[in-house]
Amino acid sequence: MTVAVPDIGLGCANLLQATLPQFIDAAERAGFRRITVRPYAFVQSLRAGWTEAALQRRLADAGIAVTMIDALTHALPGTLERAGPDVQARLPADLLDPLAEAECFRTATAVGASIVNLTHYMGRSLPLDLAAEVVAAVCRRAAPLGLRVCLEFFPESGLPDLKFAHGVVAACGEPNAGVLLDVFHLDRSGGTIDDVRRLPPGAVAGIQLSDRRRPAEGTAHVPMSGRLLPGDGELPLGAIVEAALQNSPDATIDIEVLNDELQALPPDEAAVRLAAAANAWRATIR
Repeated sequence: MTVAVPDIGLGCANLLQATLPQFIDAAERAGFRRITVRPYAFVQSLRAGWTEAALQRRLADAGIAVTMIDALTHALPGTLERAGPDVQARLPADLLDPLAEAECFRTATAVGASIVNLTHYMGRSLPLDLAAEVVAAVCRRAAPLGLRVCLEFFPESGLPDLKFAHGVVAACGEPNAGVLLDVFHLDRSGGTIDDVRRLPPGAVAGIQLSDRRRPAEGTAHVPMSGRLLPGDGELPLGAIVEAALQNSPDATIDIEVLNDELQALPPDEAAVRLAAAANAWRATIR
């Protein structure tokens, strides 16, 4: 690989049942030094009696930096409009009981994150100009706080693929807008390495790492599932990550493997497995 791969962080979606203090503890014990944080988990910790200062001390004592807040879920109109009861039953509270933008920004500033991920899960199709207008307004409110806003694309949303998501970023015209490149969603949406290579320099704010084997044609996607540990699937992960880091050498990278097996494990055990897989994969590309 012609670019250096940064330390791989632990994505917060891996341990949805953990409180924020539990998540920090599990990440520390597994050897992670970077994490992403759910704003919902942060607010729940405050309601449980933690203070911002105490959470900041816990992060500092663990030697862990927070890179991204995941996610601001309802900025774009129509989120969850395409989600029936069966889908909603699998979704975390972040989507079903979303926090306001101000609480997401507060979380970011409190824990020292520089990126806020913006999603549109199971949202209706959106005109590009409408999406760009909304994203531009979010970016302008985020900029004075030193925050970058990244758009996560996936087929079940109004940001269905990399091309559309970056089109929104380009049309919004704000310098603190970027895309989140989840390699699982890149493959599911028909994206390619060449699509990543065609992005203008600096377009990628963050990378989410997992692996995938393509299911039989016609197989329905089950939310929050189907991902494999890096190296266990058939995706050209090294080439994808290399292309993304050539575009944006400062992009963050986090492992995010959502499947029923890992979600059934205690947080410590899941974090250890994820760390081992991330380290083993990273060792293969040096």
